[in-house]
Amino acid sequence: MAYTALPTKSTGDLWTAADHNTYIKDNFAAGVPDIFTTKGDIAVATAADTATRLAVGTNDQVLVADSGEASGTKWSTINDFIGARYKVSTGQTISNGAVTIVNFDTEDYDTDSAVTTGAAWKFTVPADMGGYYLVTTCVFFDSDDNWAAGEVMQLLLYKNNGIVSYLAEGKCEYTDTGFNMQANGSNIVSLAATDYIDIRAYQLSGVNQTTNDSGTKCYVAIAKLDTI
Repeated sequence: MAYTALPTKSTGDLWTAADHNTYIKDNFAAGVPDIFTTKGDIAVATAADTATRLAVGTNDQVLVADSGEASGTKWSTINDFIGARYKVSTGQTISNGAVTIVNFDTEDYDTDSAVTTGAAWKFTVPADMGGYYLVTTCVFFDSDDNWAAGEVMQLLLYKNNGIVSYLAEGKCEYTDTGFNMQANGSNIVSLAATDYIDIRAYQLSGVNQTTNDSGTKCYVAIAKLDTI
């Protein structure tokens, strides 16, 4: 029931039963406290001069603004942690001169099953979980792959198949056998629900290189910073 604005009355005007029912009884029923039915209910506006009941949420939920809701608000669960950590358990070939998605193939944890492994590895933001995410990664190439002075490797962060940033660059300072290369870096990226990110490696050594198969040296960790 919508609120009806009160009319202006002049001296001598009658106040009828219909006036009483429309401007007092019905307006009372359109607002506080008549719309409440349950402990914890709150009143919210759906439009000018229009109030509605928002039922109480469940334990530990918080009230957040949401323009997609009829009331402009909703109850939301506070999540203790949202994120994933994956590592490499099988060495992957990174071709010379090619930007390649790194396949972190083994899960340490994944709170919302957000990661797809394989050649098209990606972390996809779960529904209603948009926000700021911290991304940290490290990639280590096997020591038996020789590098020469001046040769480089890079790690890149991609979002929705477009580059967001260079996370790190490793550069070989001298030529030696058994020299290993490593790069690590991090960034904070704004992601909406269903956005996806991946880590890509690029190297210019003149030959193909292979990532180390140790999860302590090749990994990615992703964590949501705001948890509502």
